Amino acid sequence: MSLEDADDSHQVDQDTAIDILTRIQQGVPPNPEHIKYIRVGREEEERRICEKPTESLQSVKRGSGQIFFVLGDFGYGKSFFINLIADRASEVGFIRSEFDIQDLETISDKGELYKGIVQNIRYPDEKGKGVTPLLRKFCENVSRNDFDRVASERGFFGHSIHRILRNLLDAWATGHLHVKQEDVTLDRVEVLSAVSGYLQGEDISLEELHAIGKKGFDNVTKENEYEYLRHLRSLALELGYSGFVILIDEAAEQLEWNPDSETTQRLIDLYNKCYQKGQFEHMMFVFVGNEEKWNSLIDEAGHQALQDRYRAKKLVLSKLTEEDYEELVSKVTDLINVAYGQSSSLSKKEISEIVEDAADNHNGINELSPRRLLLTPEGREESRTLVDVIESRLM
Repeated sequence: MSLEDADDSHQVDQDTAIDILTRIQQGVPPNPEHIKYIRVGREEEERRICEKPTESLQSVKRGSGQIFFVLGDFGYGKSFFINLIADRASEVGFIRSEFDIQDLETISDKGELYKGIVQNIRYPDEKGKGVTPLLRKFCENVSRNDFDRVASERGFFGHSIHRILRNLLDAWATGHLHVKQEDVTLDRVEVLSAVSGYLQGEDISLEELHAIGKKGFDNVTKENEYEYLRHLRSLALELGYSGFVILIDEAAEQLEWNPDSETTQRLIDLYNKCYQKGQFEHMMFVFVGNEEKWNSLIDEAGHQALQDRYRAKKLVLSKLTEEDYEELVSKVTDLINVAYGQSSSLSKKEISEIVEDAADNHNGINELSPRRLLLTPEGREESRTLVDVIESRLM
């Protein structure tokens, strides 16, 4: 389907087309909201994560927790798929968090994992990232009189976050908050910044700690990070979001277990919490990486329960077909036309020739990948990208 034939929601403007083309020429996937203009294949994988009633986003929206391992070889579109999930999640009202890990030991460190999640929160309806937009919306939508009821119903009455948010609401309502210990007055924006910094695991000043009801140089990692994560999730639900989708991409070339770390136990812990009542309901964790690496890592762990759970929840991205690659060429062609404000076209034969040539240059269609087609269709030693190849035929 060409962009001209797509429904109105899939029409692309010139600036967006240029942005997509620029990113794919740089080897970077389009932003989540732009994936629909370039995605091909992987319908079954998308259905399982986004639509299947028992384990998809729809299941999470109804209150379950889920965990997946999305796996594929380098260059086969894992990052595209992450952004596809992110876009689909946003469409149905989920807050999402996307970040890379350079070392698997990050998983074993609850504090680092927590900070990675909350510092990278993105919203379907708010600009910015992190918890600040969530807290601002909370202040604008929850009155001081309603707060204790909300805290009780959502399960964080009496937790540290209850006191933190209560102080924030007081500052928001009056415009300022006086800190007796330091004899200073912070305006409501400064208090909001203090709460955001604390909940994101950042270092904040003593006067800011006192302003939000904390003592000494305290931090989230001295408490239970998962409790804070659950309470932020509950706050999001109160404000009308569907839940959290957490997309964790491993960016390291070499990953291995540290036998002295708690990585194995942390993965089991995360898995269990996704299916235990009162833990990670309305949350989906997605680990994205290389299948061979993850298979090896899980096998080396020697933990039967982890191996079984991993195999039950791993989703291996299928290789694209020749028809998929032809559709990709067609979509890039449409984007080029929009970018240049023209209406040139390639024949089906020309599109097939581009894919066949790329396959030949990479030892066959089974060795071709989205990255190779987009970046090196003429072979690894050549510098022309797919955009260049198509432009040479259109112009």
